[in-house]
Amino acid sequence: MASTMRAVVVARYGGKLEIMDRPVPRPGPGEVLIRVHRSGLCSTDLHLLSGRMPLGPLPRVLGHESAGDIVELGKGVKEWEVGDRVTVSVDVVCGTCGHCLTGQTQRCTSMVRIGFERDGGHADYVAVPAANVVALPATLSYDEAAILPDAVACMYHSLICQGKVDRGQKVVILGAGGLGIHGVQIARMVGAEVIATSRKTERLKAAEQYGAISVDTTTRSVGEVIREYTKGEGVDVVADNIGTRESIREGLTLLRPGGKLLVVAYLDETFEVPSIPLFKKEQEIIGCRGSSREDLAVVVKLAGSGKLTPVIGAHYPLEQIEAATGRLQKGDLVGRIVLTRS
Repeated sequence: MASTMRAVVVARYGGKLEIMDRPVPRPGPGEVLIRVHRSGLCSTDLHLLSGRMPLGPLPRVLGHESAGDIVELGKGVKEWEVGDRVTVSVDVVCGTCGHCLTGQTQRCTSMVRIGFERDGGHADYVAVPAANVVALPATLSYDEAAILPDAVACMYHSLICQGKVDRGQKVVILGAGGLGIHGVQIARMVGAEVIATSRKTERLKAAEQYGAISVDTTTRSVGEVIREYTKGEGVDVVADNIGTRESIREGLTLLRPGGKLLVVAYLDETFEVPSIPLFKKEQEIIGCRGSSREDLAVVVKLAGSGKLTPVIGAHYPLEQIEAATGRLQKGDLVGRIVLTRS
C-alpha cells in the first residue's frame, strides 16, 4: 500500500475544493481502513467551503458518502474481514448518551461527522469506526451504494422516522434534486400520494417516472395545485429540500390542519413563521438532520432488493473535482454526482 493518497480537501475557507496528496490514514483501535471506490458529491460539500460549519484544523478531507472495500482492520475489530464490501454511516457517536441509548444517534451530543469534523471519503482511503460500517449485498454496485448514506438515508429518516409518512397520505416534496428524487420514491414505496416541485424539466420528468405528480414552479403556483388537488384541505406532509425563508413560508401554507413541515435543507440562517395559523391548525415544524446507522442499514436492504433506486446523474474521476463542482453548481442534473477512482 502506498504511503500517500489523493484527497479532495478544503484547504482554506472561501476557496475551492482542491486535490491534494495526503498520508494514507491508519485505522486506530476499533476502526477499519477502507479503499474507496466511489463517493457521492453533495451540495453540502460546497457549503463547507464557506466556513459556516467549522471543520476543525485544515486541510480537511471531505466526503460523507462513500463505498469501497475494507483493506485493514484496527486492533480489536473482529466482526469484519479484509475484502468486505461496505458503505459508511456519517455520524461517529458516543454510544452512551441518552440519545444514543434510545437509538436516536443522529442527536448524539458529542458526535463528530465523517467528511465534516473528521476526514471523509473523497480520497483513495478513509479510516472509520467499525461501528459505522454497513455491509453491501452483491446486488448493489459501488456506484449505487456510495450515495445511500445521505441522498437516500437522509430522506428515509426525514419522511419515515420524523414525518411518519404512511399509506394514503398526501406528501409534497419541495425540490426534486439529489435528495428529493429519492424522497419521491420513499413516499411512494409506503403508499403515499406525492407531489414534487422543481424548475428543471428533467427533474420533473424523473419525479413523474417514480410516481409523483410534478409541478413546474416557473409556470404554476404549487399552492394553486395543492388547493385543487386536495379540494382546499391541504396535504399531510411537506418536505422542504430548498431551505429558504420563502420555501418554509410556502410549505406551511400547503399543510392541512395537523400537518407536518419537515425542514430538511438549511440555505437561509433564519425564517419567520406566522404564529396564529400554526397554533390554530396544530401544525408541526420538524427539523430533520442526517440519519442513523440503522436508517442506512434499512435503505441498503431496500436498494439491494430493488425497492429503491439510487439515482446517479453523472460520473467524474476524483481528480476532476473542479469540473464536478462546476456541474453541481450548474444545477441541471437528476440525482447525485459520483466521483470515481481509476
